[in-house]
Amino acid sequence: MGRQDPRAPIEITRKLNTSGVDAIVASACVQMPSLPSLQPIEDRLRIPVLSSSVATTYFMLKRLGLSTNVPGFGSLLSGKFN
Repeated sequence: MGRQDPRAPIEITRKLNTSGVDAIVASACVQMPSLPSLQPIEDRLRIPVLSSSVATTYFMLKRLGLSTNVPGFGSLLSGKFN
């Protein structure tokens, strides 16, 4: 998994029917690199895009009392959900 192209989810999500979808999980495995894909997918589809890495980072930052504003990695890390 770790050898996958981190921008592969961008192309994969082009094939999805996202009608009625509330969010997309671009990667549910911390071994699969996807961070560079999250913001471009979210910008194109206009729905939240998550990954296990982003969710873990968000909850770690919250638990430590730190800002969750990490621009460029999707809306969960946009600082909007503090």
